[in-house]
Amino acid sequence: MKTTAVIVDDEERARAALVSLVRSELPQVELVGTADSVDSGIALVKAQRPVILFLDIELSDRTGFELLEALGAERPHVIFTTAHESYAVKAIRFSALDYLLKPIDPAELGIAVGKAIGAARMPQQPDQFLSLLKNIEQPKAQVKRLALPVADGLAVVDVEDILYCQSDGHYTTVSLLNKKPVVITRNIGQLEDLLDPKEFVRVHHSSLVALRHVSRYVRGDGGEVIMADGATLMVSKRKKSDLMARLDKS
Repeated sequence: MKTTAVIVDDEERARAALVSLVRSELPQVELVGTADSVDSGIALVKAQRPVILFLDIELSDRTGFELLEALGAERPHVIFTTAHESYAVKAIRFSALDYLLKPIDPAELGIAVGKAIGAARMPQQPDQFLSLLKNIEQPKAQVKRLALPVADGLAVVDVEDILYCQSDGHYTTVSLLNKKPVVITRNIGQLEDLLDPKEFVRVHHSSLVALRHVSRYVRGDGGEVIMADGATLMVSKRKKSDLMARLDKS
């Protein structure tokens, strides 16, 4: 039995290109419709109930996220498509959601569809997914919650609860206010890229701290910061001047 799919994209040329790719490269996928707007996309998905939804992020003056919020938990497996590198794309990539950058590469399309077919057999996590969507729509400075990728899915945390983050190779431990730390499967640079630079500062190559939770700075070659939970973190000489300037402004 073939896996059903629909495409929602407001660019006629992009839709046609993806239709052609799917039909030529993916014989296991049956395209059951295309749409060019949020409203027509919602109607199409509800009528066809496809397994996979190829969804453009920017749809005229609206976004694909509005379509997904309207569908709620009753949604297909989503593969985002976009021609633009943006904060939204960074957040999607960070949280390990599937996305394809236009022009779409046939090999990447095949990988994404293979993952989608496998994921369709697994239970969905609507709360985490919808929290992520609300985040992605906001400018970085207004993001209130983050969906952090952990070993078994996503952990949704309030940004204001993040005390500091410490790297361990390809993993990062996120320490939280009055909660257990969360170990995420991303490096600290990727996490830093999603957080507001006015609120978070790198004090060491392996440490990122929330300025609001710095209780004290202890002088030294680089010095140390004492965090709200009592933790002491080393400040590198190279990062000291940036930290001091940021503390003066906070």
